[in-house]
Amino acid sequence: MTDRENKALYIAEQCRKAGMTLAGAAGVLANVQAESAFKSTNLQDTYEKALGYNDESYTAAVDNGSYQNFTGDSAGYGLCQWTAGDRKDGMLKFHRQRGVSIGDFRTQVDWLMTEIRSYSRAWSAVTSSQDPFECGYAVCRYYEIPADTENQANYRGGIAQQWYSFLSQNIGAEYSIPAEDTAPAAAQVPASVELDEDGMPIPKTWPPRTLHKDRCTGWKEIKLLQILLDLHGYNVLTDGIFGDALEEKLKKFQQAAFPNDRSQWDGIAGPKTWGALGVKMS
Repeated sequence: MTDRENKALYIAEQCRKAGMTLAGAAGVLANVQAESAFKSTNLQDTYEKALGYNDESYTAAVDNGSYQNFTGDSAGYGLCQWTAGDRKDGMLKFHRQRGVSIGDFRTQVDWLMTEIRSYSRAWSAVTSSQDPFECGYAVCRYYEIPADTENQANYRGGIAQQWYSFLSQNIGAEYSIPAEDTAPAAAQVPASVELDEDGMPIPKTWPPRTLHKDRCTGWKEIKLLQILLDLHGYNVLTDGIFGDALEEKLKKFQQAAFPNDRSQWDGIAGPKTWGALGVKMS
């Protein structure tokens, strides 16, 4: 199996579990292929130069909080090239609640299975029609809604017919998803930590105080800092102690969050670092 075929079989399996017909699964695959070529970290090509990011750096910047305009930049992203602000907002919250990268393949598939149910004409087609062309057309026309919709819908209907033939012969076959397309879940936030509407921890003081290894012993914000760093994938022990290990992890986060500003690589959690971690400094 090719990488694309492995991913297609995984998506098709989730489609079937969600209640779609085989033709409906083929219709979804046709649209994912047309939108992103099955790449879950795909940033719309026409926005790369304008935003100054490529697929990988954009994903990392959204994950570590150094890029704050994911929901407002109108750039297509992910398997379905989610573009509209409200749809990207829902996608971002869905991933944050699971503690995974915004580019996580499996979680994007789950988000697709969740979101498409709200698009009644597309959902009706993929759960009732046995015609792959009709399903590919409907997912494009009523869920994806790209530019030049009618021509794209007809084109994707044709692709769906090809995927239907593939699925008819291979559905149920073994597949594997490359490790780089699946992000491990970060540590869960303890129940005692209050979360904001985006699923991020809220500090006990507002705004949180600046943390420095040599002068913040016992401050509650230390645990908040540790939780946020752990959520961003830095494997931090939540013990409330600001020691050498936490300082080193903080510096690594700062280097990733501020690659062009070495002055921020100081191991001190100030306003800019809190902001990059996802705390709204207002």
